[in-house]
Amino acid sequence: MRVDKEISKRLAETANIVNTINGGTVYPTFHTTTEKDHYRLEVSAPTIQPEDLKVEVNGSELLVYQKIHVNAYTLPNVLGLIKIAADVELEGISAEFEDDVLVVIMPFSEMTGGFQKEIDIYKK
Repeated sequence: MRVDKEISKRLAETANIVNTINGGTVYPTFHTTTEKDHYRLEVSAPTIQPEDLKVEVNGSELLVYQKIHVNAYTLPNVLGLIKIAADVELEGISAEFEDDVLVVIMPFSEMTGGFQKEIDIYKK
């Protein structure tokens, strides 16, 4: 298959124009690692001011969103919705900025090893 360099060049120029029209938006990236006693979520959102980011726990989901200010209103712009693992202590979740990256720490609960129980099956 032959790649038409002129088409590739036009597509790149179009993407650049669209990005400029949209204010030069760079979408946030999410990276999760498992540490010894917690999960670590790193959110890089270079075009968003730290004071406009918000992190909330809703049930078993972690919501990361941006507060957008329009006139006298503040509107949420959802950046990511992450399912929280069953072994996380929800009350212990914390967030802070480290080197321009939002870091969310999700500590393991006492049941880190998981829950296991054999269930007896009764016959009637």
